[in-house]
Amino acid sequence: MLEDVERFNEWWTTGKVRKELAPPFKRRLFRSVLEGLDDRQILILTGLRRVGKTTLLYQTIEHLLETLDPERILYFSFEDSTAGPKEVMELYEKRILKKPLEEAGRVYAFFDEIQYARNWAATIKQFYDLYPNLKFFLSGSSSLLLSKEALEKLAGRFFFLELKPLTFLEFLEMKGMNTERLESSPRQVETYFFDYLRKSGFPEIAGWENEIKIVEYIRNSVVDRVVFKDVPLIFRSRDAVLLSQIVGAILSRPGSIVNVNSLSRDLGKSKITVSNYLKFLETSLLIRSLSNFRPSFAASSRKLKKFYPATPSLIFSFSRETFERNFGAVLETYVANVLDAHYYFREGKKEIDIILKNGSMLPVEVKENVSERDVELFSRLVRDVGAEKGIMVSLNQEMKRKDVEVLPAYFIERFGYSGRPELPAFAAHNP
Repeated sequence: MLEDVERFNEWWTTGKVRKELAPPFKRRLFRSVLEGLDDRQILILTGLRRVGKTTLLYQTIEHLLETLDPERILYFSFEDSTAGPKEVMELYEKRILKKPLEEAGRVYAFFDEIQYARNWAATIKQFYDLYPNLKFFLSGSSSLLLSKEALEKLAGRFFFLELKPLTFLEFLEMKGMNTERLESSPRQVETYFFDYLRKSGFPEIAGWENEIKIVEYIRNSVVDRVVFKDVPLIFRSRDAVLLSQIVGAILSRPGSIVNVNSLSRDLGKSKITVSNYLKFLETSLLIRSLSNFRPSFAASSRKLKKFYPATPSLIFSFSRETFERNFGAVLETYVANVLDAHYYFREGKKEIDIILKNGSMLPVEVKENVSERDVELFSRLVRDVGAEKGIMVSLNQEMKRKDVEVLPAYFIERFGYSGRPELPAFAAHNP
């Protein structure tokens, strides 16, 4: 195992991280990671596969190497290893530090894909409690990192950060654009937006042009890894074919309301099995669900959830035909994820794509092309649900009519990067 550990930590001999491992472009979350360097607590970083978690860890290591002895920085990935964190730490202490951990000064341990290690939470808790000088960074491609067991063992000992798929603003920054002046070049921004949607979320392919390679990358490195490796291994589920069928159903009809009873009949599986597999896929961060919001009860219905892929490029990787023919659903997928939506509204024939709750209620409707009639009908729905105003998101239109504001999809991120926009920000735009 020593050979593997040394291979992961080449800075012990070179004093630096290779540029291909720590590229110069940094995700916006990088600043939040640096702010936690001096905290005692464990930093847990999670996110969908290939969104840049490992790169973020390497960039943090690169930053630490500016002032720290290289041997006081440990990195290890558990994805393809049978070793556990205790074995790695003991080897590191004896063969690299060559002194007891408590005498080594400030030490940083970066453990990647930690969810693959058995009983990792108990081991990390033990080392955390014994060695206040030891700072842990843990990453994983599943929100299982925050399972009930892990939460109980690490209670009060960690901070949590989720690295979202690469945003459009970050994509533009990678292209060298000034994201503070997007209104001055709408044609250019819209062109880049179309390009972004095909490969949204994944920094490694942001500059790729070959659509066949883009599709293969997303299928092989993201979808198939979740379906055939992550979910079966973590949840001990054996029916990868069923998982693949459920993923296909969501990618072919993004934003559709899923009736578990009907879906289970169509797939020839029990309702409980299909429901569990949907939860597994959501935990893997490959998909997200929205519940039906009930204004009259200030609650939501658990039945008939809407499901979306975690990023629009997953639709493109599944079917270019679906991506182009149902572009409105692609835009809706983008908006639902950018706004970190949790609710939609449906009652009888009345339906609103997204309901945001942040103190007050904000209905959001997504349509590729918005007419005056669309605005009028949506305005009625806004009043019906008791909201003061509503937002319509189009491909490239911008206007304001009484209680409804229409915005281009590529401007949505500007109103609350965190994914939970402050409601007044919408009203402040285009007064």
